[in-house]
Amino acid sequence: MQIHLLGHASLFVETQDCKILMDPILWDSHCEGIEDIYPKRQILHDQIPEFDILVISHQHTDHFDIRSLASLPKYVDVLIPKDKFLETCLRKLGYRHIYLLKDFNEVRIGSTRLVATRSENRVPEYGMIFADSDGVFWNQVDSAVNTQTISEVKSRYAHIDFLLAGWQPMLETQYQHNQNTCFPYANYSHLLKLIGLIAPKTIAPGANGFKFINGSSWLNQIVFPVTREQFCHDVQQAYPTIQDRIFSFDPGDVITLNNGEVSHSPQKSTFVKKLADDSDSLYFSPVNTDSKLIDDNPEDYDIEQMKSVIEEEICVHLTKFFNDKKDSLLMDYHYWKAIYQLEVVFPDCSEVWYFDFSEHSIQCQKGKNSLANVFSSIAASSFYGLLKGMKGWDWANMGGYYRCFHKVYQATPYGIIKPLDGSNEIVPDPLSLKFPYKEVYEQIRFYEIEKWGQVNDEQTTDKISQNPMVLIGNTLIKPQHKEIE
Repeated sequence: MQIHLLGHASLFVETQDCKILMDPILWDSHCEGIEDIYPKRQILHDQIPEFDILVISHQHTDHFDIRSLASLPKYVDVLIPKDKFLETCLRKLGYRHIYLLKDFNEVRIGSTRLVATRSENRVPEYGMIFADSDGVFWNQVDSAVNTQTISEVKSRYAHIDFLLAGWQPMLETQYQHNQNTCFPYANYSHLLKLIGLIAPKTIAPGANGFKFINGSSWLNQIVFPVTREQFCHDVQQAYPTIQDRIFSFDPGDVITLNNGEVSHSPQKSTFVKKLADDSDSLYFSPVNTDSKLIDDNPEDYDIEQMKSVIEEEICVHLTKFFNDKKDSLLMDYHYWKAIYQLEVVFPDCSEVWYFDFSEHSIQCQKGKNSLANVFSSIAASSFYGLLKGMKGWDWANMGGYYRCFHKVYQATPYGIIKPLDGSNEIVPDPLSLKFPYKEVYEQIRFYEIEKWGQVNDEQTTDKISQNPMVLIGNTLIKPQHKEIE
């Protein structure tokens, strides 16, 4: 078995029976343009080998990239979690042979076994075990693994020869939501303990091979508290018997499993190359960031057009939404007498509006309110892109172009009382209620399909498409072609 790292979570796996492409990100700017692959790499697109199986672990856009999927042959078999929206998108792109896997479903292709391992993040998503007579490889991807999942895996495969492990306790949106950006000791400790329970023969930190770029690059000092080198050091310190069988896995590297033995060959792939080690751009320093919210307007939207559209949305449509939902979806805001202040940062200025939810008829007022206690700030181009269906919450929220916090409480003779005492949570930010994440996510994926998803007959027609998988019990079986003599 050979495993090529294309970058981040993108893998090309060749077993004795088949070739598998997983979570392909084939162009470097992805996730609506806020992320790039790290370390920097080059993919020779015309050199990528033909493959039989496409595996998508989940719908997050650093694993489910519409542009990459639009460019691939559509006649291959596709394995996805039980996610109907993923299936809908893939069918719109031209894929026809799509199989939805439940927790611990097995796929058999000759002597090769693929097993979808459960995640406690019910996105839905899965990790994936690849096994043949050469060995067992477990790619955890982004899955949240618990002891029950480890027990189930080890009941099937007592020894894991190579583990691509979950390792990075990311702080993806903590800063943007005014939450704790301290080093996540508890989460990281949990990840290290899981390594001991799995006890793999060989290990490398998996996925999390990306960095933020352009106007989001300041997040590189907050989101990634652990370096790959630190993780390798910590695993060796906690489990000395691992010795030198833990290493960083770079784009262009190849892992080979041969009769249970694992070898790491740096830069031996023929279709992926690492160009540079740009690790200096990733260092954890949450107290020293250039994080002021600015609008760099990367799509070069017309500023006056943005102002007109956004002002109409806030003063007319958002105000109507608040009044329509004040006794239902937004009733907690009325109960706590919230005053919501919304700042929109344009490339050339900043505009502020507020809404008093204690009023019988909620009005949109221009300017700041000294009693405001729920706050949102958003870059105008992000808001405009969201309104026009061209940019989503991943761009705005994960990219740092949208921030929110609150200080909701009521004063009493006994001190202050606050919602959900002991927690930093409250009802969701009003903008996220007006524009629900799921609806926006789906709208943006359809927009990307319209942009990238032209399909031609050569992509959809092939003899493989006449050989569908067969479900027997909890197992998908790929019938093998027989050569005619």
